[in-house]
Amino acid sequence: MDDFKDFNIILINLDGLRQDRIDYCPTLASLRDSSYYFSGMKTVAPYTFASLHAIFSGMYPSKNGVNAYYNILKFNKDFTTIAQLLKKYNYYTSCDVISTAVMPKQGIDDWNVFNEENIDFRQRHTDLIRSLSDKGKFFLFLHYTEIHKNLVREIVQKYKNDDDDYFNSKDENENRYNSHLPACDNYVKSIIDTLSECNLTEKTILIFFSDHGTSIGEKKGEKFYGVFVYDYTLNVFCILHTPKITPKIVNKQCRTIDIFPTIAEIVGEPSNTMTEIQGESLFSLLNDSNAPDREVFVETGGLYGPWPSPRKHNVFCIRTKINKLIYNDTPETWELYNLDTDPNEINNCYDENSPIVIQMKKRLSHYFKINNIENNFTSKF
Repeated sequence: MDDFKDFNIILINLDGLRQDRIDYCPTLASLRDSSYYFSGMKTVAPYTFASLHAIFSGMYPSKNGVNAYYNILKFNKDFTTIAQLLKKYNYYTSCDVISTAVMPKQGIDDWNVFNEENIDFRQRHTDLIRSLSDKGKFFLFLHYTEIHKNLVREIVQKYKNDDDDYFNSKDENENRYNSHLPACDNYVKSIIDTLSECNLTEKTILIFFSDHGTSIGEKKGEKFYGVFVYDYTLNVFCILHTPKITPKIVNKQCRTIDIFPTIAEIVGEPSNTMTEIQGESLFSLLNDSNAPDREVFVETGGLYGPWPSPRKHNVFCIRTKINKLIYNDTPETWELYNLDTDPNEINNCYDENSPIVIQMKKRLSHYFKINNIENNFTSKF
């Protein structure tokens, strides 16, 4: 990674952009096709606060402290963040986010918070890039929430949790969601054009990702995200664009907590200093065609839904490439899905005596243990 360690790094969250909608965004799709594209990435927490803290720490939510909506201010400040690491390598660090609580503040030189009600993302974020173009080496995190903002207005504030009008209107829900994608793609184009205008293209690593997916009514009880751990909110992506590379699509399963160690490898941080990090660099998936799919552990606790839990995560899953085991702690229910034969997770084939279930429960117990998670399942052991 020596070729890239002195490059600027711009990390951009396209909040709530579904992985299956990239082709609806021509500019983003074109960037994907000229980049390293990690199509098998899964979020470790399907809501923004927990997801971004996990990304910036490289740790699962219950490890870093932000393991509930009401725990967004409980990030363990003993843990190193992406921004702190980059400060060590003489980066000027900046961000523009929706809230002071949305990500760790440690290591940020220039902290900016926008008003979502009147922001022009294209103008504000391109102006910010221009202002950094003479700073030398910089790191910039940008939070694009236009899709999220509009769906809150059009879904969350309009429908009840169990509103049949919403869950029986999938075509309408899809069309509503898709109507916000052109603006997102125009935003992506403005970022790319500004880098070219400022002569930054050849010395900047540009990373687009989504923090979580978005429901369009697939499962009753989840109007938007953060309630369950089904794939429509877990399926995310990472597009890593560097100058003069050979594009590559990586379909191996990986996790959002893998972004931090990837950036650490870019700047040359020795791996033996990253012992607290639970993610792994994505470059090993690029360089080794035989690398296995990474096991994914996910946790969440919704603000609404059938068993809201804003003070403590209460829905968990372990996901392999083929199978997903879900544990809903509040009602103490289990679900198992074969993702090859049942990708929409319709047929719960859970059998407590199944060898697959027994093995996956052991793996789930492992993640509960290393992340100090207590629930009704762990209390029985």
